[in-house]
Amino acid sequence: MYNPVVKWNRITGIILLIMALVCLLISIWPVADHTIQIPFSISDEIAGKLELSNPDQMRVGDKTEIILRIVLDQDSQENQKLTLISKLELYNLEVTPRRESEVTIDRSIPLVLTWKITPRTSGIYSGTLWLFAEANTGDRSLILARPIQLVAKTLFGVSYQMARIIGFIGLITAIFLIFFPIIKQKLRGLAYNLM
Repeated sequence: MYNPVVKWNRITGIILLIMALVCLLISIWPVADHTIQIPFSISDEIAGKLELSNPDQMRVGDKTEIILRIVLDQDSQENQKLTLISKLELYNLEVTPRRESEVTIDRSIPLVLTWKITPRTSGIYSGTLWLFAEANTGDRSLILARPIQLVAKTLFGVSYQMARIIGFIGLITAIFLIFFPIIKQKLRGLAYNLM
């Protein structure tokens, strides 16, 4: 027997299913990172390279990482250790760690510095990544002062976390709209057979 309500529920369910799957796919698709290598030298004895990785864009509500990898050249002095001070200044963003970080790097082991960023609103955020070398006397020499510009985006006007929740709810609703009439019909047939 033809029932137009069941037909429209099924069509609505299929459309909602497609929209929910698209929303979920877009919200979990990985963001591309941009990596650059920057050579540096502090003195004749200490040289190396910096490898800076940051995302092309950020997603509102999701954590993003900026990674700075520091590698000293192998031909640097054998037992030379280096104290580095780093800071990422990005205003109006949650940045961890917020303060200056001080680490000692060994020639043979690459050092990886990571900052976690969480944007709460969409927009363009600018700041600077600072890296200093500190001598035993306490004097600092600048290694890197790199301007950083990050774009935070929303998905359909909401945070990506909220878009995933909406997509999941839409998926459950779509499955219900598509399969409930079939299950209801099977149960009616089962009840009819029991009588």
